[in-house]
This record gives sequence, C-alpha cells and structure tokens, in this order.
Amino acid sequence: MSEAESNSVEESIKHSIRKNGFPQKIVRLPFKPVYDACKRNGTPLAGVLDRLQEQQIFGKIIGNHLEFRSREKIDFKPASAESPDEFSWTEGSANNLKGFQEAAKDALGNMTPEQMAEAGKMVENMSAEEKLNMLKMFSQRFDSGK
Repeated sequence: MSEAESNSVEESIKHSIRKNGFPQKIVRLPFKPVYDACKRNGTPLAGVLDRLQEQQIFGKIIGNHLEFRSREKIDFKPASAESPDEFSWTEGSANNLKGFQEAAKDALGNMTPEQMAEAGKMVENMSAEEKLNMLKMFSQRFDSGK
C-alpha cells in the first residue's frame, strides 16, 4: 500500500467529518463504506484510525458506525463501576474489552436475521489476511495491556 492510498482514505474521512461539524460536533460515519474504501486502497482501517488519532481525530467503531471526536469531546474518565457497559475512550482501561464484548452482544442482539446473515457472509468472504487484520485491529483497540 502506498502512502498516497492511505492518505486518500484519511483525507476522505477528514473531509466528511468536517462537512458534518467536526471538531465542534461528534460525527458518526457508516462503518461499511469506510471499511470498503480501506479495503479498496489496501490500507488497514486500524492504521488509518491510528494516523487520524495522531492528528487529534479520535475514531472508534461503535456498532455499525465509526464515531469521531475531537480531544475536547472525549471523556477520559475510565468506565465507572456503576455502568460497566460504558465504553472508555482511554486506552489501557481494563474495561475496554468487557465494554467491547457488551457492545458486540448488544449489536448482535439488535440485528435482524437478515443482517446477521449478511454479517456472516461478509466475514466468510474475507481472506485470511483480512480476518487477521480485523482481529489485530480489535486487539489493538481493546488491549488492556497497553
């Protein structure tokens, strides 16, 4: 993957979120088109999110969206004991993995059988490398050992 390909995905994301009120607003983009653009350009989504974070654009996957926040819009408090489902924006929180698992369970619970079949088909059609990249992305985002 060339840097230009990676940059085109980043620039597209930055253009879209700014058009929708970023950094003053928290902006959500649909996951699939962004993921597909990364796939087309041969760039891992986790790498794009990491490079955006270096530019103070904090993105994470929430359900079937990517949510982008500016530093001012991030709650750096770790997930509280009263609401263990709460998703921490800070890396290194032991609750990240638990929060991710809960969010995944909620998302799966709210999916129609058709959506479940489509998600299953999407994963089945991924190459071994894409599946590995997705696992790496999730483990990097939710690794409590950082």
